[in-house]
Amino acid sequence: MNEKLITYLHSVYPELPIDTNFIKGYSDDELAKIERLYDIKIRGQLYHFLSCMGRCSGGFFGDAPLMFYRQNNTVRSHVLFQYSFCEDLCALQQWELVKQKPFAFSFESETQYFFLLTDSDNPNLVYHYDENEETIKQTNKTFYEYLRHSVNTDTRHHIQNMTFDYSGELINI
Repeated sequence: MNEKLITYLHSVYPELPIDTNFIKGYSDDELAKIERLYDIKIRGQLYHFLSCMGRCSGGFFGDAPLMFYRQNNTVRSHVLFQYSFCEDLCALQQWELVKQKPFAFSFESETQYFFLLTDSDNPNLVYHYDENEETIKQTNKTFYEYLRHSVNTDTRHHIQNMTFDYSGELINI
């Protein structure tokens, strides 16, 4: 368990009830399978997050906006979502971004995507794609900073709907 990550996320909302007994991540073997299935590189902050709490966050996050914990999403739907996202980038002629193996991890307001370029020089930097405006920009936030912001805003405002056991699956069918 990554105590530093847990402490960092909890520091923005210390009164948030979490249960570390529910926190569950992926093994290195499973992460290697996820890399192959989604055609991404898992390293840096994404690696530490997925290995610590990729399956269940113990109460930090619900099923929105992060894709990881959507209980109704199957592995197939995750893969198809990633494929469709890359097709959208190709339609915008963002070939360089596609070469850097994008991984969309958050989908907000039906048209706002947040993603990492997993095979880039800075795989921790979060990018934003606005489907309405067809624009892509750096957010100047790292993945951890995005997660912390999500705890402070999304989790804080939806705490009444939160449970410790929100979980999702990226690999097991």
